Amino acid sequence: QTMSLDPGVKLIEVESAGDGWMWGTNAATQQRGLFPESYVAVEVAKKPHAIPSGGDRSSASSGTAPSSKDEGVEETVDDAASKVAEMRVSEGPSSATPPEIPEKAKSKRSTLAYKRPPPPIVLMKKNKQSDEVEIDAQKTLSSDVDSFVNKWRSQAAVALANRNFKEYYQIKSQMSTLLEWRRQMRLAYADFLAEKADAGQYLDVKNSILKLIEATKQQSESFSVPRTEDGAPASVTNCAISSLYQLHQDMRERMNESSKLPEGAAEQYKKEVAKGLRKRAGQEGKLHLFIHQKAAIFSAGEGCQLLYSLWSKKMKDFVSDEFMVALTAAGMPDDISLMEKLNTLFIDLTQSDFEDELVLVCRIYRIGKLTSEDKASSSSGMMAMGNAAAPISDDRQIYKRHFGCSVLNLTELNVHKLLIGEELNPENTPIYQPRNGNEHNFASLHEAIASNRSEEYEVVPKTNGIALGISLYEGDYKAAMDKDARLQGISPTLRRSMQGIVDTGEERNDLYITLTGGDFSQDSKKTAKNIEVKISCLMDTGAPVECLIRGSGPQGMLASSYRSTVYYHTNSPPFNETVKLVIPNEQGKFERCHLLFTFYHCSGTKPRAAFGFSFLELADSVNGAAIKDHVYSCSSYKMMDNMIKGNMIIPKYLQKDKAKLTIRNFRTGLSKQDEIFRVRTTMCSTKKTQNGVLHDLINWRQLDGPQLETVLKKCLGQYQGVASLSHDEIFKFLKEIMDALCAIFAEKRSSMKSILPVFHLFAYVLEHFSKKHFKEYCPILESYIKESFSNQRMHKILLQCVDYYMKWIEDKTAVKSNPKDLQVFLNFMSSFNYIIWIINVSRKQDPSAGKTINEFKGALLDLMTRVNRLMQMDEPLKITVVRGKTLNHFPSVVDHLLDIFSPAEVSVIAAGFLDVVPLSAKTGTFNKDKLKLVQHICESTVFKDGSARQEVLPAILKTLMEFLKPCARVEPAKRELLSISIKILLTMLNTIQEEDDKQAIFTMLPIIPHLIFFVDTSMTKQKDKKEERGDGFDVALSNGATALITLLYLMDDSQFKHFLEIDLEDEMILDTTEKTSKKERLGIVLSCLGNLWNMSVTIYPSIWLLFHVLQAEVTVKIMEWTNSFLIQDEYIKAAKEDIESGENSLWEMMYDIGMKIITFDLLAAEGSNEAKLSVLKNNAYQTDLRCCVTSVLHHNWDTLSGDSKLLLADDLVQTLLGQVGSECAEIATMCKQFFFDLLKCEFVATKDFANVRDHTISSVGSIVTEQMARDGGEGGDETQNPLFLLFKNDLEVQFKTDDVLKCEEGSQFLKEIKQLFTLLVALAKFPKTAAHEQERCFAYSQLMDYLLKMNRKENYTRYAHQMSQEMLGLGLNIEAGKALLLHANQLKWDNSPLPDLRIENKEMFPAQTSQQRKERLYVQAMKMFDKAQYWEGSLKLCEELNTFYAKGLYDYGKVSNTLKKMADYYNSIKETDRFYPSTFRVGYYGDFGPEFKNSDFIYRGEVLESIGDFTNRIKGKFPGATMLGVKVDAGDEHKNNPNGEQYLQISKVTPISVKSDWEQKGEWVVELAPRYARDFSSNNEVEQFYYSRPFRKKKEKSENEFLDLWVEKKVLTVEEVLPNTQRRSKVVKIENIIVNPLENAVAEIVKKNAELREKFGAMKLLQDGAADNSYTMALNGVVDAAVNGGIGNYKTFVNGQYKTANPEIYEDVKSSPSKSDVCDRLCSALTEQLEILEYGVEIHGRKCSESLRPLHEHIVGMFEK
Repeated sequence: QTMSLDPGVKLIEVESAGDGWMWGTNAATQQRGLFPESYVAVEVAKKPHAIPSGGDRSSASSGTAPSSKDEGVEETVDDAASKVAEMRVSEGPSSATPPEIPEKAKSKRSTLAYKRPPPPIVLMKKNKQSDEVEIDAQKTLSSDVDSFVNKWRSQAAVALANRNFKEYYQIKSQMSTLLEWRRQMRLAYADFLAEKADAGQYLDVKNSILKLIEATKQQSESFSVPRTEDGAPASVTNCAISSLYQLHQDMRERMNESSKLPEGAAEQYKKEVAKGLRKRAGQEGKLHLFIHQKAAIFSAGEGCQLLYSLWSKKMKDFVSDEFMVALTAAGMPDDISLMEKLNTLFIDLTQSDFEDELVLVCRIYRIGKLTSEDKASSSSGMMAMGNAAAPISDDRQIYKRHFGCSVLNLTELNVHKLLIGEELNPENTPIYQPRNGNEHNFASLHEAIASNRSEEYEVVPKTNGIALGISLYEGDYKAAMDKDARLQGISPTLRRSMQGIVDTGEERNDLYITLTGGDFSQDSKKTAKNIEVKISCLMDTGAPVECLIRGSGPQGMLASSYRSTVYYHTNSPPFNETVKLVIPNEQGKFERCHLLFTFYHCSGTKPRAAFGFSFLELADSVNGAAIKDHVYSCSSYKMMDNMIKGNMIIPKYLQKDKAKLTIRNFRTGLSKQDEIFRVRTTMCSTKKTQNGVLHDLINWRQLDGPQLETVLKKCLGQYQGVASLSHDEIFKFLKEIMDALCAIFAEKRSSMKSILPVFHLFAYVLEHFSKKHFKEYCPILESYIKESFSNQRMHKILLQCVDYYMKWIEDKTAVKSNPKDLQVFLNFMSSFNYIIWIINVSRKQDPSAGKTINEFKGALLDLMTRVNRLMQMDEPLKITVVRGKTLNHFPSVVDHLLDIFSPAEVSVIAAGFLDVVPLSAKTGTFNKDKLKLVQHICESTVFKDGSARQEVLPAILKTLMEFLKPCARVEPAKRELLSISIKILLTMLNTIQEEDDKQAIFTMLPIIPHLIFFVDTSMTKQKDKKEERGDGFDVALSNGATALITLLYLMDDSQFKHFLEIDLEDEMILDTTEKTSKKERLGIVLSCLGNLWNMSVTIYPSIWLLFHVLQAEVTVKIMEWTNSFLIQDEYIKAAKEDIESGENSLWEMMYDIGMKIITFDLLAAEGSNEAKLSVLKNNAYQTDLRCCVTSVLHHNWDTLSGDSKLLLADDLVQTLLGQVGSECAEIATMCKQFFFDLLKCEFVATKDFANVRDHTISSVGSIVTEQMARDGGEGGDETQNPLFLLFKNDLEVQFKTDDVLKCEEGSQFLKEIKQLFTLLVALAKFPKTAAHEQERCFAYSQLMDYLLKMNRKENYTRYAHQMSQEMLGLGLNIEAGKALLLHANQLKWDNSPLPDLRIENKEMFPAQTSQQRKERLYVQAMKMFDKAQYWEGSLKLCEELNTFYAKGLYDYGKVSNTLKKMADYYNSIKETDRFYPSTFRVGYYGDFGPEFKNSDFIYRGEVLESIGDFTNRIKGKFPGATMLGVKVDAGDEHKNNPNGEQYLQISKVTPISVKSDWEQKGEWVVELAPRYARDFSSNNEVEQFYYSRPFRKKKEKSENEFLDLWVEKKVLTVEEVLPNTQRRSKVVKIENIIVNPLENAVAEIVKKNAELREKFGAMKLLQDGAADNSYTMALNGVVDAAVNGGIGNYKTFVNGQYKTANPEIYEDVKSSPSKSDVCDRLCSALTEQLEILEYGVEIHGRKCSESLRPLHEHIVGMFEK
């Protein structure tokens, strides 16, 4: 197609067509055609690789320099540029003509109709700044939002018009959601740019928009395409395949969160915005609890303090500091501006805290009078209105007294599961007090409440609790406070421990003092004291230090003293109050501080009086370390004189040896006891240590040489009786320790002997950060190195020490002689990465570093060489541990080396290290760490640098191939390593594709077999899992498949050819010990691709359309290469032999794969919208990939001989026939041509169509069934079906014009196939459901009859089994067994061999003899009959089997077993009560199909089914039909009505036993057989049924109603005996019989006689007196018939009066000889009944119970009458 263009039109995909012409595509219209070369001018974009006009596309794409013929063409070659040419049409017409297709090309079909250019493996790089990219992303998303809103607006209008209000409101909600999210995205991004907020909110909203758009597209278009960072739809043209795969994975995770469109999404979004970040807290990381006191609804009459804290129910201890709210008596803070700020944030919590049952405790204290009876002093009155948080002075008669306690269990409220920022408003928490005024319990009241010990507490009167608001935050609490307006300006409440402090690097310097209680004397008082404790913090000079505080928050204030709660009349107050001492920052001040505890007795009328004191020094007087965490029992001393007078300036009591201290005591019984006050201290400080040795180390300058050496030994635990530094101390005081060690290094650097002990401790400290369980503390060290470390000589010192020990370890003699040095070596190698980092940082700080850089690099290279030798060492034993830790930390070593060396230099180091690191045979983390190192290298600049990549790539591939080696059993640990290896491959391929590194592809070729083996093995396991569990997507398999597809995608012709020729390092992957041939290696690739297509939707979800297209593109590429290989003469000649070999030949695999692609629904372009079409054609061929497949297959097909084609028929026929109706013309044409070729080839070879015909018969059924299912069960006009048209039109035309097929056999074949097609359509148009069971069974019968008629027994057998399985699935076991017997009836009891029988690729029977298969069929049928309790049917089969066993096999053992089974059947028949299906007659009259029209059918319904239920079932199929009553005779107005109306007539019918002769005598003759035999014979093997219609001949009613009882009985004979393979049979004969009243009387009496005989026979078997009421009622009902008059009704028949009273009866009796003796039969029946009754009365007299004896006497009397 030639095209003319206007100047300025943009052309894309331009390539040379030769002879001065170019192929190109108009970017505006997407039309592709030929353009004269003069039209085309090259316009180079920012960084494109221009395609030279008239040049070769392949050379341009490959990145090579232009050839000489391309002179004058400007070309830009940039590895970071995209090879996408932008062309525009220049002015200037051309008179050239399009190139002609050479005759040679016309004579032989081209390999491909579309020449595939090399893959676009170089991608466009983003030249924009990140802000510009995000702005573009916003524009793209905003445009998408507009598009979707417009689409939804139209859908909403349609929904509203259809009054579908639910859908309308849902769409409207979605519209508002998207618009709101777009607004939020713009606002959030504006805030981010203005630095008002971080990017979190913006990214959240952006992801929400993407999620909703993806969900919408998934529902409307059945596929979804992820977005790149700039918001554009991702594709292979703007994204590397590995990155594209990761985008799909991210999209899948988003979609898994909610696979459906949200309902009410706008409202939900608003709620979530109010809650914060719209996500829940994770299982890891810090949590922060926001508490907002909204109202405290109580009145204490005085000022109050509310102290909130968190308490762990499991630990039974407080985990947080206290937050204080101080209120006046009016219930308000003294500063009214704090009203809305009564809230706090409890920080640094964890999920484990909540799991341990976290409880919020609020302890309330009133500040004022001692007791409620005391008179309020002026000072206490002032406190009622003043600041309740202010410290209480000695002269004020104000006291702190407990008021109540409130508890809220946060865990039970699921606070930890709240959405981040969501506010929870629980019900008001009640305020409790100790029951019965037991003040002593107040200290533990919170524990009693949390444990529900209700006997210990009661509600405080006149209180309504506390109203709180609770929210949860996570992450950095400072960031959360900046982000959320509610948190701004509040003071956080800290954790009361170092947990969560050290790892964050925050500073704390607090000492918590908990008053746990005391024991005091009563002195001379009559009652116990009211004790108050005053805590004061004083210097050794007596100067007060303002550092004490209880309760954080804006109302808390530092003071030099604190007064405790007063416990009323308690000599042993429990207190349980904690005060925080904020350690002063001044150097040495804390060491001089102590706590003074003064004890007071309080009175409501007198000032408080001090009666004793105690004290506690806060630091060790010897080394200055802080006191340890402990419960201290402090003695209570009598007040000193100056203390009482208040003029003690210097605390003399500290001088214990000089001060005269008197311990207070009291008498208990006969002994005395000292007064004790107990205090517990808890240090929470990163500045003050409680370890004296560590204190000495930090202050090392105060020590001499020997003392320092001793301290170093103590720190290492090498000093007897002194433990080494603990990890807690190291983490808390890392900076101080490291600064001290660095300073010591600097001072002692002149002597190796002096610095080695320091290095020992240095390595010991760093080693702690290498332990996995201390991983969370690594940021402390990293922060120190980055921000605090400063020592410009340290690198030289450390290199000396490391070099010393590296040399030492190589001397095995020295190692064995000094195990302590070995531990040092282990320590420093465990932290080797940090040592390298410190060395690098120190070098940068060295002013002379630039001058000695080469020397420094040489030292490091020498060090790395020694490390490599270390990794190869086996002794001593601990070296294994060193190797593991070195390997674990080597990724960070690589990063530090990159700061020193170039990427190329580091690649040499890394490659050398990888080569010497062995694989471990153990299942530990060593191998995993090696893979992590490889992963890190691949993600670093080492792999991104071209020369470095080529250096390190072989070592990486060697490592990966070691892990991908096949093994007999894959343990979970091995499976994880395999998964990591594949992820590394994806990372590598991503970089290689982005950098367009063709040489790297050559290097990676040896890994392809390993990758194929992994994918094949994973697919096998996934298939098994899917069968067991039914699950699908497998990430590991998907990763492996993506890696393989990516590698094949990036390969060009030369690389693939090289892969086929190279010597693979590990041939065992290919299951051979010899070098494989090209053909074998190609077969392995094809086999893997075929397996991938078998599980395509499992490997990639169906919505991943891009990857299905990519997989198809790669497969087409491999098929091209395969075809070019197979069309060589030597392989064409061997084609038939290869296909016949029984193994999967290249031809079979290629055609199998090709057919899978052609039939893959997701690749179908027909009926697709523009969005899907653009994705389908976004491939290197720029067209429908299925067309590319047809071109390859067509070309290969033409090279095959007829015999070779026939060998492929087994696998091709069904697919070919299934695609003849494809809307893709190329596919339909190919399939028709291939099918015709197969028919012709077989006829030429055999003069028959047997093989292809059998395949056709098998295939047409499956195809038609699929078509019907796809069309919703509506097959439409079968004459327009593509298959029918193929047989009727296409093949007929071809047969008539073909010299070979123009024959009688060909015509007969087409005739059979068309008839067969019609029958198959009749079967397939009904779904396999219970509702259509009758129709399908009829269609099965019609089809099988035709197959049997045409002698297609194999196909007949297949459908018999399909019918059986279908009936079995519906629970119709009798019909299923009967269907199996259809197959058995075709077999004989002989030894003729039979091939195996497979149905739907499932083996039903192996190859066996005819008698073996028949026997097996009988056994299977018997099992089905047994399930249905159809034992009589099983007995018949047993009898036939016994005859065969006895007279054919002479196997009496089997005869014996069969007879035993028959005995069991007989017992089951006798002992089991069985219920039989009801039978119904249905008449179809009027406009029904030919199967039903004006016909009657007998149906076997469900067991005991009512006629109402059955009628509803039938009416459900014909809802428009009119029901006719049973008494209506269907006439011509019903059967042939002109209006197309339908009429149904349904009635219940009674089966007529074959042995019955009532139709001859006009009466019901009951056999003397038992009921179970009669019931069976009446319901099975029946071909006649009847139903009755009563009527009257006389208009006047007779006195005796029996004289008017005329009955019309219609006897229906069916086509097939029931039960059969169908539960429906057509009525072929209808006979009317008129039964007169006399005949009815005879029948009723005969029937009643049979019932009485059976009843009395059963009664006879009972014990005397055991007969129940039923027997009595049965007898009495006949003897004393009170309702219907009994036998008196028949008197007129006996005396002959009916002849004159009812002459019509007499006339009917005389009308037939068979009725002439009816009166005699009536008399005989009555006589027989009298005899039966006489027998029954006699038996009843013996068998009835005593309670029924009176009724028996009545029966005897009535019988005698």
